[in-house]
Amino acid sequence: MSIAKKGTRMIVVDGDSYRWVVAPNDEPGLAIVVVHGEADGQRMVTWVEHGVVIAPGLVAAAIRQALLHHGWTPRERGKQLTLRCLDVDPDAANLSVVAWPPG
Repeated sequence: MSIAKKGTRMIVVDGDSYRWVVAPNDEPGLAIVVVHGEADGQRMVTWVEHGVVIAPGLVAAAIRQALLHHGWTPRERGKQLTLRCLDVDPDAANLSVVAWPPG
């Protein structure tokens, strides 16, 4: 699933490029939407609380968590992976996310 290129930012994480954007004013918070920069594969959305400062370090941490612990396959087509950060003030060095909605 792709996202519109206009308004997105690029980030390189562990040698792979990704495009990301923040979708504001949604519930249950702010959505960090990420896709692979070169392949039209699975999209990842990580929800964070309103008021969280979303900087590239936090986006990189969310990407790593999705890849390492949640089976995200950004180069392959698939159902959107949706995660939620339960920390009110997440730290990029210690980001913890869970599958959302819990099931």
